[in-house]
Amino acid sequence: MNNTTKKILFGTVGAAGLFLASSASVNADTTHHVVKNDTVWDLSQKYGVSIQSIEQLNKINTDTHLIREGQTLTIPTTGKTAAKTATKTNQVTVKAGDTLWALAQKYGTTVEKLRQLNGLASDAYLIHVGDVIKVDGQVTTTTTTNAQATSTVSSEANQTSQAASTASSEANQTSQAASTASSEASQTSQATSTASSEASQAASTSQAATPYVAANHVTYTVQAGDSLYTIAQKYGVTVDSLRQANTLGATLQVGQSLTVNDPTKNPQASVAASQAEQTPAQTTTTSQATQATQTTQAATTTNQVAQTTSQTTSQPAAQTQTQTSQASQTTQTSQQTQASQAQVATPSSYSVSALLSYAQTFTGVPYVLGGTTPAGFDCSGFTQYVFSHFGKNIGRTTYQQQYAGTKLAVSSAQPGDLLFWGAYGSAYHVGIYLGGSSYIAAPEPGESVSVKSFTYYQPSFAVHVN
Repeated sequence: MNNTTKKILFGTVGAAGLFLASSASVNADTTHHVVKNDTVWDLSQKYGVSIQSIEQLNKINTDTHLIREGQTLTIPTTGKTAAKTATKTNQVTVKAGDTLWALAQKYGTTVEKLRQLNGLASDAYLIHVGDVIKVDGQVTTTTTTNAQATSTVSSEANQTSQAASTASSEANQTSQAASTASSEASQTSQATSTASSEASQAASTSQAATPYVAANHVTYTVQAGDSLYTIAQKYGVTVDSLRQANTLGATLQVGQSLTVNDPTKNPQASVAASQAEQTPAQTTTTSQATQATQTTQAATTTNQVAQTTSQTTSQPAAQTQTQTSQASQTTQTSQQTQASQAQVATPSSYSVSALLSYAQTFTGVPYVLGGTTPAGFDCSGFTQYVFSHFGKNIGRTTYQQQYAGTKLAVSSAQPGDLLFWGAYGSAYHVGIYLGGSSYIAAPEPGESVSVKSFTYYQPSFAVHVN
């Protein structure tokens, strides 16, 4: 009777095993063909039995737990395992480092069995130091027949499969929704980007189409050899202001008409003033020549008188001739001195405001290492160029320029003084002080001549150019 019952049960379990090919456990003795990467622990988890029961049944070394690819193992039933282990109950107190898996390995059971013995959830892994854990003995839940267990496993497997299918469907729907949202967001971003680009282009076109013309402006016709920089210098304005006032192409064309806003210089007036300066000089030269002619004539007349007189008396005539010669020499010396003074101009000072205005006309000129012309300046090349325009030779390098005048504390600096960074005698940067905390300089490669603040870049000392 018992044999018949066992056969029926085994047949039932075998059918259930075929139906539940993906199930985590099999409730009858079965065989397993070892494949690559199989371990005893993997098999114990797959079939719901303990590592110890697999190793004992198949005489596997309990120290190495080694199985070979292609080896055929007999897997015991969970019912047999339960029958062997249900005779005794042991309890252990959880220590630091203990886990359900470690306890299952230590006491030759499974994690699932420990959960059942201790009433833990099917997905529980966390245990706490000091907890008392049953590691062997009768499961508190009601034991059912293998057929019932198989039915339960099948039901749970079906439910799990349905839940997985539902979760997969929801995940697909979520993914599709996210994809749709991402696509819409991308389209919105592209539309926004396109609108922004069109607005920027429209604004740029509007600005280019409507140059700014100030109430105070003049018109200049481009001549051969002109550039924006030279025109800006003529009228005392910046290159940027010329660009803002005119719709400019890549190059200037001879005969092209340019608007110059708020000019601070009048080139025609400068030419007239230069001519006016030359005219008095010419007048003075003419006057001096006339005076020299008159003096010569007077001297000739005197000589004639002296000769006539010498016929009458030789001694008085000789004295008269000597006095006349001395007078002529004195007159010539005086005229030479006056002419020399007229030719040499020695201005004793220069206008600080003019120097600062002149320096700021170079705003926008690019920094060029070693540059000393408006085509490109370095820091000392810029200061040298500005001061030389006003007749001041301060030297070419920063090292030379720090000795070009009187050294001052920065707090005592006046507009037009030189500001230096670095110790006195080894300064490495120079600019022109504008007042307050502002200065103008050719700063560094990649930048251009501009007005800066030394609030966060404090100079070391100042020099008043003598």
